[in-house]
Amino acid sequence: MVTFSGYWNKSRLVLRLPVILFNSGARPRVITALRLVTTDDKGKRIVLECHSFRKTIDPTSEDMEDMAHAYAIPARQVVTKHAHFAVDSLPVFNQAEPASFQVQALVDDSTNWRKVGDVMVHVEIIYTSSYITYSNNPGVWPANLQDDAAGYRALLYGAEAMPLDAHGNSVH
Repeated sequence: MVTFSGYWNKSRLVLRLPVILFNSGARPRVITALRLVTTDDKGKRIVLECHSFRKTIDPTSEDMEDMAHAYAIPARQVVTKHAHFAVDSLPVFNQAEPASFQVQALVDDSTNWRKVGDVMVHVEIIYTSSYITYSNNPGVWPANLQDDAAGYRALLYGAEAMPLDAHGNSVH
């Protein structure tokens, strides 16, 4: 995944990701729901439900495609959805490293969530509560992005949160 959009504030985390699913089978499959599942830095399970589909990764006022709904993937075809995922809580991602999310789907008439993939998202670079697009490629980040994001995490979590490096050490 090259880009994602998102915002993060004291009451909500939102991520918009391109979800690309390939149906290698000989019959159509129906995706009835999507979600992202991860564990935060404190070991708490976090589930971001898919609320809607958007036309693009770039968040604009005209980008709504539709609310989340079931959709078919024809046999031996690929379908891409720009899925808008959200959770109404403050996950603790205070490490200076990406978060690993499991992409899960309800497929056909099953009521059991199925893992359809894993994705690493550099949530540690989110530096504002504005809904904007980020590069998931560290090679193109501006020089001050990680410092700005560490400062933003400190604001979100309060005085007890110190920016941490990838090894869990305080950054001063």
